[in-house]
Amino acid sequence: MSSFSTALTTIRRSPYQAMTSILMVAVTFFVGFSFSLFVIGAGKVLQHFETRPQIIAFFELQTTENQINEIVAQVKQKSYVEAISVINQDQALKLYQEENKDDPLLLELVTADILPASIEVSSNNIESLELIKNDLEKFDTVEDVIFQEDVISTLSKWIRIAEIIGLTTTLILATISFLIIMTIMGMKATTQKKSMTIMRMLGATKGYIKAPFMIEGMIYGLLGASIGWLATFSALLYLTPTITEILGDIKIFPISTEFYLLHIGIGILSGILLGSFAGLMATQRLIKN
Repeated sequence: MSSFSTALTTIRRSPYQAMTSILMVAVTFFVGFSFSLFVIGAGKVLQHFETRPQIIAFFELQTTENQINEIVAQVKQKSYVEAISVINQDQALKLYQEENKDDPLLLELVTADILPASIEVSSNNIESLELIKNDLEKFDTVEDVIFQEDVISTLSKWIRIAEIIGLTTTLILATISFLIIMTIMGMKATTQKKSMTIMRMLGATKGYIKAPFMIEGMIYGLLGASIGWLATFSALLYLTPTITEILGDIKIFPISTEFYLLHIGIGILSGILLGSFAGLMATQRLIKN
């Protein structure tokens, strides 16, 4: 009988133990897949806030167009500046009218003459925003600089905390899954210790004896990882409309097919390695040289 057939027979003889192992692995990979999706999504959200215009400089009302263009030219020379957009007084009025279109009284009281021109500056990375702010504050014609430092720093901090919690939880669950599979494999190997000893005396190699247990562990890992990925994918499909609505202009969907294939490929490979190594460790100490 082949090692694969032996593994399947052993699984059929102890279905509840097999289900326990598979479900534990599935929970582990569900958390792991969800965590990896969160990390990628959070990275895109943070990148969105880092690269969008985060610093807005408002000019004094008497600032001329030539003065603004001169400042723009100087700021553009900085290597850490990604892009600059200028909003003149007429454009500022249009933005104001759009934001307050439901309040006619406010529209009547405001004209372009009382709205300052401004520039919006985006950086290459979050660390450069402070440098841009300092550069803009040096110009005499700049009246005020708005820098959303706290928003970005807080977001980055919470993402790092969530990443640590997710990684820790995944590692703990992976350890528990490994121990459960190893314990079940060890129990099965103990009941077959006498037959394993006889097989060794007849010339069977240690690899031949270990193979059915390793294959059984691989099956647990394969099925658990597949179930975990399917559960994660289903949850993602269900939550996609809600996530899209919450994120608004931040686009993280659709996710490419290549990513899904890579995602499940890495997960299944990890599950197979987890199960096979647990089976190997469970039988290692029982096999005599």
